Amino acid sequence: MKLRVAAAVAAFSVLLSSVAFADNTPTYTEQRSGSDQNVTFLDDPLAAGGFGPNDTPIAVMAHPKRIMLLRPRTQFVTEMLKSVENL
Repeated sequence: MKLRVAAAVAAFSVLLSSVAFADNTPTYTEQRSGSDQNVTFLDDPLAAGGFGPNDTPIAVMAHPKRIMLLRPRTQFVTEMLKSVENL
């Protein structure tokens, strides 16, 4: 009995399930003229606005300040000149 119910449920779910199809609507237009090609995407989020003078600007994090771990000796030049003077 359990096997028949399981088979019936499986057959029911397989036979009555809908088939998924891909969307055939084009998302871009393509124009070619000679060696040039112009492709325009219809769902481009950058063309949606938000980049005008009255819109909120996009804030970008600044790069971290980089410092050297080994710092040069600033008094090296004066010490070198003192050692050369006696030659």
